Amino acid sequence: MAEELISFTNAGQRLYGMLHRPDGAGPFPAVAMLHGFTGNRFEPHRLFVKTARDLAAHGIAALRFDFRGSGESEGDFADVTVSGEVSDARAALDFLAAHPSVDADRLGLLGISLGGCVAALLAGDDDRVKALVLWSAVGHLLEVLTSLAPPGAAEQMQHQGWVDLGGWKLGMDFIRELPDLDPLEAVARYSGPALILHGDADESVPVSEAHAYARQMGQRAQVHIIPGADHTYNRLDWEAEVIRRSREWLVEHLASSASSPG
Repeated sequence: MAEELISFTNAGQRLYGMLHRPDGAGPFPAVAMLHGFTGNRFEPHRLFVKTARDLAAHGIAALRFDFRGSGESEGDFADVTVSGEVSDARAALDFLAAHPSVDADRLGLLGISLGGCVAALLAGDDDRVKALVLWSAVGHLLEVLTSLAPPGAAEQMQHQGWVDLGGWKLGMDFIRELPDLDPLEAVARYSGPALILHGDADESVPVSEAHAYARQMGQRAQVHIIPGADHTYNRLDWEAEVIRRSREWLVEHLASSASSPG
């Protein structure tokens, strides 16, 4: 396989990432991987690196990239919004669709945590998405993120217009748009297949979110709940299971046959 450091531009800022390509000439199906809130293109215990390499070894190109304001990409985290991350993810699909080794008719999204929410929002609005994988995905944005806010967050936001989240400066624009964003409503508009993975001991995003997504998609969704697993699958057997299930499902739905209209 080949690994290529790449960059692309969105909203006047440069985003950096790594494109993992299978051996051969292609064109290959490809997946854009969307990291979580305050995360980056590696994710804990290099989960995204291992997943991308596994996909490439099985014939699927994978693009890991940092959202604006995260990782090595340009931008300030204080300016991050969910809608901005949806725009970044759309730009990542644009990059993949234009790449000579990628089959633009076989594109997918894989998102973890808030990245799963971003994937759902984009999949409901972009018919290029032919396969959707959600790991520990946030569905009820306002409720889940409010539950994770530190003590005194509301007062900080009111008095200074931002909140200190363990060294991350979260701005008012992020909070202001949350009531208008509904990934569960968006994913109901997505007509393709989906794989939903979640740990039943997730301490950040309740496992009920997985079932909420599944209800919106009905028979188009496959759900696997991993007993005992936490939010980012921080044990080797949990990690191996999410990577294996995701790869097998993507090979079946994205790599093994031509895409169907989405």
